Amino acid sequence: MALTLRPARVNDLPSIYRGELEYIQRWEPAHEPAWRNGVERHLTRWVEHFNRLTIAEVDGAFAGYCLWMPLDGCAELCTVNVSPSCRRQGIGRALLHAYMASGPAEGLLRLRLSVRPDNPARYLYEQAGFTQAGADHNGYLRYERHCPP
Repeated sequence: MALTLRPARVNDLPSIYRGELEYIQRWEPAHEPAWRNGVERHLTRWVEHFNRLTIAEVDGAFAGYCLWMPLDGCAELCTVNVSPSCRRQGIGRALLHAYMASGPAEGLLRLRLSVRPDNPARYLYEQAGFTQAGADHNGYLRYERHCPP
């Protein structure tokens, strides 16, 4: 398996859309109609932060992505997704580490993310040094990690 991380290209957007839709259908099916109604808002976020969108490829094929954005002085992870056929191969970890390097490279030394309590990805975040910092109004667990200057 040859894993490559690269900046996003415009032709990655359909794969990102499918990844986000797969997440909604798997983890939050009741929210799918609202998610579909907000797809223009999602697309706008992806495009506005295109330079913070990292793509993972395995043997040249799309395997996943992550997107973060600056928010309230933090580097906020918006999404990380690995294609179902590529999971449990270290791709999510590689994308997470790319995000963890990108925020501080832009001067943001506090990293933040949210995750559903029943999503096993939270163990990946904890292993990477993120600590739980409460929950948001939707019941998602909030995690933070401080980077040395």
